[in-house]
Amino acid sequence: MDGGVALSPDSHKKSLRGTAQSDATSIDSDGLNENSVSIFDPQTLSKLGNLELIAQTVVDGFLSGKHRSTHKGGCTDFSELRPYAQGDDLRQLDWRHYAKSDRYYVRQFDDETNLQALIVADASGSMRFGMSPVSKWRYAQMASSCLGHLLLRQRDSVGLAVVGNQTHEYVRPLPRANHLARVLNVLSNVDASGESNLADSLVELTGRLKRRGLVILLSDCFGEVAQLKQVLEQFRVRGHDILVMQILAPEELTFPFRREAFFEDLELPRQIQVNPNTVRKQYLKEFQQFLNDLHQAVVDIGADLVTMTTDCDLGDSLAGYLHKRASQKKTQAARTRV
Repeated sequence: MDGGVALSPDSHKKSLRGTAQSDATSIDSDGLNENSVSIFDPQTLSKLGNLELIAQTVVDGFLSGKHRSTHKGGCTDFSELRPYAQGDDLRQLDWRHYAKSDRYYVRQFDDETNLQALIVADASGSMRFGMSPVSKWRYAQMASSCLGHLLLRQRDSVGLAVVGNQTHEYVRPLPRANHLARVLNVLSNVDASGESNLADSLVELTGRLKRRGLVILLSDCFGEVAQLKQVLEQFRVRGHDILVMQILAPEELTFPFRREAFFEDLELPRQIQVNPNTVRKQYLKEFQQFLNDLHQAVVDIGADLVTMTTDCDLGDSLAGYLHKRASQKKTQAARTRV
């Protein structure tokens, strides 16, 4: 797979349009510019219902929320006993255990805490491709807005990084409801362009999250899979949960072109004259190998991968994945109790 190259046939170019519905103005749009309102599709959000994106791993935090924390406090579920140490809160002494052992022990609890999530949106040139109603970048904008809304609704902290050959924009994670306006404004004011250097861009972000949380990558993931795996592994070593949402155009999966045409590289200033019938078999073989390699790389580091195509309903795609994720979470919890 030629890293960072997305080919668009000149003879098949189409104008791209958004899918935001006319009732988008029903959203509280204080602080939102006109473009950001258009990427916030209320019909898409309505399909997600009350689903909540819950991190799979233990996360650090300080506010009351939905997620397990490594901080030990005096609320929620009992965790364990430990010997009393000078300075411990006397209210947490376990007097029943003292009566049995004649020793002081302190009760510890697992906090319920808020999640710190960073949405990383790839705005490199290859994301501009799309012959469906929306481009891959437009689809990523929509998905980012939906995920940001869901996370903030459950009082989690949401941040945004827009990357390409470097980090173009960065909004640090905050839990405030009005923070979504800033995230959407940044998203809507970026156009996909330029050469892709996804791995290097992600390296810049590894030190931005000061505590463990969730990193959501929205990208076509074009480039060297080994390099992407290496940098995602750095996030995992730091304790972050990783979700890779790969966004593809259906034409990239099927290569339906029939007539000879000039294909334009969306990241570099070049065109290639191609007879699709002579390259289709090899293209599909190499693209499938790229998909297999990416899947294996993500599985190897213990992350999640969901592949979405721009001709599929975004609400259905997100809802389906979140249902699956919630089911996996329940299964893990049941196994832990056993």
